[in-house]
Amino acid sequence: MPDTSRFSALLADKGLRLTRQRELVVEAIVAAKGSFTAQDLHDKLRASHSGVGLTTVYRTLEILSEAGAVERVHGLNHCEAFVVAGRRHSHTIVCSSCGSASELLDCGCDELVEAAARETGFRIDDHVIQLSGICASCAVKERAVTS
Repeated sequence: MPDTSRFSALLADKGLRLTRQRELVVEAIVAAKGSFTAQDLHDKLRASHSGVGLTTVYRTLEILSEAGAVERVHGLNHCEAFVVAGRRHSHTIVCSSCGSASELLDCGCDELVEAAARETGFRIDDHVIQLSGICASCAVKERAVTS
């Protein structure tokens, strides 16, 4: 599980103070399991009477996304969601049932990227891949229901 110090350092690198509200958003991100939306975080924070506004959640997620600490993914029902980013290049696999997420470290896309660059003339600087499916836990639950 990531700790809050990494996120705090990224905010400081952007010249931003770690206000109590941002700290609460960061703590909610670190505590999240799988993918999460801004609304998910806001609902969780509102339940604890933190007084963090939805705008603060969105702004904090945007800052952390730009800094590479969280990644945008298609979450449940194809809504924009976020996951905590790994420390190196990876891709995300999101469960379309429960929203849990895993990292795929070796995407094996080097040949595809090189072919796309040759074919289009683009200098490709980055690529993003997200896979969706049913995690092992949800698959077991599905089998139990259909049995």
